[in-house]
Amino acid sequence: MAAQLTSTTERSLLATVEEAHERALGALDSGEVLDAVVWLSAHLAAVHRVIQPALRRIPGESAARQRQRMLDLQLERLLRIAERRFSGDAQAAELSSDNLERGLRTALTDHAHAEHSLVAHLESVLSAEELAVLSSAYAAALQHAPTRPHPHAPHFGLLGMAAFRIDAWRDKLLDTMDSRHVPAPRVERHPSAPGRWARYLLGQMER
Repeated sequence: MAAQLTSTTERSLLATVEEAHERALGALDSGEVLDAVVWLSAHLAAVHRVIQPALRRIPGESAARQRQRMLDLQLERLLRIAERRFSGDAQAAELSSDNLERGLRTALTDHAHAEHSLVAHLESVLSAEELAVLSSAYAAALQHAPTRPHPHAPHFGLLGMAAFRIDAWRDKLLDTMDSRHVPAPRVERHPSAPGRWARYLLGQMER
């Protein structure tokens, strides 16, 4: 079952954003590397969709934002390698799983530390209402985000928005076909009851 984030109304923006890091680290500690890949892939996509645009509207911190984007890409590339290695890709079979997991932990720590500083900066300059909107937008984006790393896809602007939707649709299809465990929050879709004509086509008798 997909995990559910704690209500954003009860937590700060920083705590909401950092939960994905905590979940990914917990997955690594449990030996569930592919679960960590899901959490971090969805998190990176949601941050690119919501948090990074907010940071660009605030003057200063340009060097920190550039460094964060470099760390994002470094982590995403490593997630792609980990996905291949731990999902049974024959071309990645010779890679050391121990070295790869250690590299993931290091990249995760560096990324989380840098992101913490940027989000803390947002919390220091935005109003409580703005932070609440941003936190809700991040949580919503996380529910719809791609579940696999896409380091070569555009992440920002109109192309980034299109890639977010296309990659999320593609990943959902692949996750279903592969019966892949997706621990990150997903939107629950409940099938609607068939209407009169649908029941007729299905051969169901009227009650």
